[in-house]
Amino acid sequence: MNKNDIVYICSPLSATTKEGIRQNMEKAAHYARLVSGTFGCRAIAPHSFLPEYLDDNIPEEREAGLAFGLSILKLSKAIVVCGSRISSGMRGEIRLAGELNIPAYALIEGAGGAAMVRITQEERTDEVQVCKRNIS
Repeated sequence: MNKNDIVYICSPLSATTKEGIRQNMEKAAHYARLVSGTFGCRAIAPHSFLPEYLDDNIPEEREAGLAFGLSILKLSKAIVVCGSRISSGMRGEIRLAGELNIPAYALIEGAGGAAMVRITQEERTDEVQVCKRNIS
């Protein structure tokens, strides 16, 4: 990964409460800062800020947010899957990245810092394998 590469952060947004959504937005922002700081790229997590402006419960606004995220993904040199579960939105992002031959990585956080592990094309469709890497 190069210094000016755009890297797409893929993590869950959906939650059962507004507080849960807020926490997921904060986690996404954390992942973006961590990836940018550790790997020297320009990591972006659209779902860390778009819910401030677009209401996910209004279909038109949800579609606009998803379209914005996917347009950023198409510009990206990699997708980094973060967290311990794969949401339906993440599934679509991972699938599109595969179709566009964008490399996928799982972010692993530990006491010693952070690492990224490449996700193979076959593993992209196996949520258990992707999540296992994230929580190993």
